[in-house]
Order: sequence, then C-alpha cells, then structure tokens
Amino acid sequence: MDDADKMERVCGYLRMIERTRLLKNTTEELEQLVGFSIGSGNGLARKGGKSLFIKDAIFRELAHIAKQDTDLDLQEVLDAYIGADHICERMGNVANPALFCQHLVWYFYSDAEATDDIASIINKVEQEQLPILVLLILRLLPRLSAKGGDVKDICQDYRRLFSWLSETVNKDIMMQKLPLLTQVEDEVRRNPDIMCRIHLISTANQILNSYGALSTRERISISNKELLENLFDPEVNGIWTENELSTVFWQFEGIANGYHLYRYQADTTRKSLAFTKYFMKFFHLGNDIMALVIHPQAIRYLVSGKPMPNNLFAYLDCQMKVDKGKADNFITFSPQSADGQWFALKQLRRSEKEEFFQNLLDDERYEKTDSHANDDYDFTISLAAITSDYIYIRKDETTYYRIPKSLNGLLEEVGFNSNAGVMSFKNTADGEPATYIAFDDFNLYYNISTLELMAEHQIEVVDSISV
Repeated sequence: MDDADKMERVCGYLRMIERTRLLKNTTEELEQLVGFSIGSGNGLARKGGKSLFIKDAIFRELAHIAKQDTDLDLQEVLDAYIGADHICERMGNVANPALFCQHLVWYFYSDAEATDDIASIINKVEQEQLPILVLLILRLLPRLSAKGGDVKDICQDYRRLFSWLSETVNKDIMMQKLPLLTQVEDEVRRNPDIMCRIHLISTANQILNSYGALSTRERISISNKELLENLFDPEVNGIWTENELSTVFWQFEGIANGYHLYRYQADTTRKSLAFTKYFMKFFHLGNDIMALVIHPQAIRYLVSGKPMPNNLFAYLDCQMKVDKGKADNFITFSPQSADGQWFALKQLRRSEKEEFFQNLLDDERYEKTDSHANDDYDFTISLAAITSDYIYIRKDETTYYRIPKSLNGLLEEVGFNSNAGVMSFKNTADGEPATYIAFDDFNLYYNISTLELMAEHQIEVVDSISV
C-alpha cells in the first residue's frame, strides 16, 4: 500500500471515529481526549495537514486507548463496521428488528435453522460483523451516512441492549440467566464512565460469544474441554476457618473432578455437627485463579435437564497462598457478579486448630446432619473402555454398562480423562433413589433405575468388553 492509499484509509478511519462518536459520547469529550479542537471543519482527519505521520500517530494512539479500554482492535472494529453498514444498506428496512436480530444470533451462535427473514443475508455476514450489524439494526449504533451528532442517552442505549440480550441469550441454556450478562450489567452499574459506543460493541461481542459457548451441548463440550485443560489442584485438603474462635469451620476434600467443600456448624452442647456439602473446582483463566462453586441443590436441575437457577452456582475470583504446614495460608473469594453473592464466604485461613476440629469430626458422640440430605448423591468415576461404537462403564467387578455412542453426538468426545461413571441420587419425584450413567463434563445424565429406562436409552449390562 503506497502513502496515498494509506493516507486515504487513515483519514477515513478518523472521520468514522469522529462521526460515529465511537470512543466518546460527545465532540467535547473527544476534544478533551485528543487535546485540540475538532469543530468548524477542523476534524481529526485534517489535523497535521498533509503529514501522514501525524494522522497515523493520532489513529494509533486512539487504537491504543480502545485496546486498553475494551480489548478490541480499533481497525478491526472499523472494518467490521463498514461491512455491517454495507449489509444494512442492501437490506433496507426490517419489519421487526428485535426478532430479526434474534434469528441472526440464534442462527450464528446456537446452530438454529435459518428463518425466512434472514435467509437472504446470512451468506453475506461475517461472524465478526454480527455484533455491529445487530446494534445497527437495533439503532443502537448510527449508520455511517447518519448525521446524528452527539450521543443523546447512552444509559438508555445500554438498558435497551441489556433488555434485548436478556430475551435473546437466556434461551435454551443450562442456567436461567447467562452469568456473563449479569456480570457485565453489574460492571456497567458500578462504573458508568465506561459507557460509550465502542464499549457497547465490546459488551455485545462478549455476551454473544459467551452465549455461543453455552447455547448447545456440543458447544458446552468444547467449553468444558477448555475448562478441564485449565483445572489445577492447589492442594487445599484439610480444615480451614473464617475465624478460629467461631464454631463454624470448613473442610476441603479432594475428589477425582474437584473438591467437596463442607461447611460445618458445631454445637458442643447438643453434640451435633450440621453441614452443607458444596462442590468446587479451581482453574486458571489467563493469569488469574478462578473457582466454580456449586450448591448441593443444583443436582436436581442437572439430572432433569431443566435450566439451573443462577443462585445455585457462582464463579469466583480467587487470591491464595497455599503451602501446607505454614500458618499464613489463605484463600479469598470474590463473586464475579451479583448472582454469586449467595456464596457469602469471603476468606478462609488454614486452621491452626486442625487437630481440634478433626477430633470433632471423628467423635462418634456428635451427630452429623446434612442440611441438604435430599440432594445428596454419590458419583463414582468408573470409565472402563471406549470402542468405536460403545462406551463401557464398570458396574461391578464382573460386569459393565455398555452405552452406545449413537445415544448422543457428544459421546464421541468422551476420552479417558473424562469424568464418566455411575451416580446415585436420592431426591426423585417418587422418593425412590435413582441411578444414572453420568458424563459429568458434558452434563449428560441417563436414568438407568429400571430395565425399561435402560432399554429406552439402549444401555445394556454385559460381562465383557468387545472391541
């Protein structure tokens, strides 16, 4: 690209930034950012006269600011904006913009069938253009030909976006509300100064990508694989306390796919120990340490396939120092969103009175009471073999459950490091314990409590593995 072409492109980008109020909501705010007047025909693209160096330097600095604020590549955003605007121009008016955009999102992010209204454009849309295209159709971004001037009510724009996203991305996911949607809503509420149009694009992009990762079981399997690759064991087994003087203490118990985390409430007068058993796993997210904690009641929703209430699980930011044998071990937990506030634990320290608390646990005079006994379950990871057509789960010393992979396409993804086995669960509709073949990584649970149910799933008990 020669200098003339580069000059034309950079000037075009600068005019777009100014005209769309992409980085700042008003001309005055943009002037404060760049440090010079851009009114009365003295726009960003005119600064520096014929100096490509000055114009390119302005664009690069604005791109740097955009990257810091939203982690978006400004040039990629502008190119996608141009492409999306061109599609809008060819489409004309849309009768029902909200529904039209939902159909687009469900087609691109959840593998839904193309509806008649979007059929003519889906081959013209590139994935990176879609968030901007949606915002253009919803009139939350201006067309490039528009001369609307300053943003009139950015708060209202965010409310409209969140309302539309809520109706769109909470469909057909395994929880009642997409966790990231709550997290971003909380972030905007706490930091209103971040609101601007490029942040609107970033918000739509993040939430739609998160929805895409959770919108189908196939996509969930990919997400779970990525999570499994980043799991780690910080070796937190043992007893921890919030306050050494309290009668409440916590115990981490390592299991094959994470930890059981018990919260005990001791009553030394009544000789009782009431407890709640949570499930927790730790994983790395970039340079950060995260934890996923799941309430015992969540199992009801997992085995039934119903959407899980968001107050039954929480993603937590963690800080920790774990070095068993030293007194200054700690773990802090901070929910990523308001939905996670139900898990009120803020900080644990490894107990200096571990022997005392262990003696309470071992004391047979103390009656242990499970606060969620009806939600208790046992999960034994017992994957025995995988062949081209079947998965074998060990039933006992001499027999196996044989599960056809044709039962679900995700079963092709099961590997020897998968958490697959037999789960028994007490809390069923008729009060009788139920037994499931469980593929925990894929949230697949098959009830095999009766011969009829086994036959329905084509699951058989065999005494040998056939290759």
